[in-house]
Amino acid sequence: AASTMSTIVFFHAHPDDEAIFTGGTIARLAELGHRSIVVFATSGELGAGAGPELAAERQAEARSACAVLGAERPVFLDHVDSGLSPDPASRPTGAFADCGVDLAARALAATLEHIRADALVTYDSGGVYGHPDHVQAHHVGRAAATIARLSTWYEVTVDREHLHFVDTHVAALAGDAMAAHFVDRAPAVGLSTVEISTTVDVSGALDRKLRAIAAHRSQVGDDPTFGAGAGFEAVYGTEWYVRHGERGLLDDLARAAQPT
Repeated sequence: AASTMSTIVFFHAHPDDEAIFTGGTIARLAELGHRSIVVFATSGELGAGAGPELAAERQAEARSACAVLGAERPVFLDHVDSGLSPDPASRPTGAFADCGVDLAARALAATLEHIRADALVTYDSGGVYGHPDHVQAHHVGRAAATIARLSTWYEVTVDREHLHFVDTHVAALAGDAMAAHFVDRAPAVGLSTVEISTTVDVSGALDRKLRAIAAHRSQVGDDPTFGAGAGFEAVYGTEWYVRHGERGLLDDLARAAQPT
């Protein structure tokens, strides 16, 4: 029940994913007194400006963003960032995308059990826009939810039909960037409206979502709206999920009226 405190784990591939895709949800949960913990598979060391200092910089940015959103100090599983290539031969040794799903899932499940998570959020099966680390996070998260015997877990996604009616979402921009790495057809971005079970209005938490995105300065630069500007609410004021198992906390959020 929403009146008791629940713990939800958001399993993300890299720092900044938590703010972009789930930041408003995390902020709303914090307002209601729930506990959110962000677990990062990697430190995003192959992101923009890749170099020996980037992992530590992105970890610090993630801690700042989580503080803005009201999440606890993040957990880093320290897998190797895979980069964008869908070809394992082009990825670093030990890349997260190439690690054994079972072993990684057992480590995540141990974290879920230690934290006493009530629910888990990971990515949809396409990794929202096809990033190898996002796709792997889906497989690892799905398996971990089973190992940890969670009654509820969610896939975060974007509603690709909604995106036709607004300025470009960064997931679509990322999908375009990913397309250059695929010889065949690039992965689709997000899911269709009918596939989405849980739509959360985060317009009342947009100030925190925007500040959390801005905390990832090494990646987002001077424009945390990703070009949306005054249209930021229309593009990023909703977050989308697919629920597996019993109704859970995010379904309660989706039903609740959002404060204006």
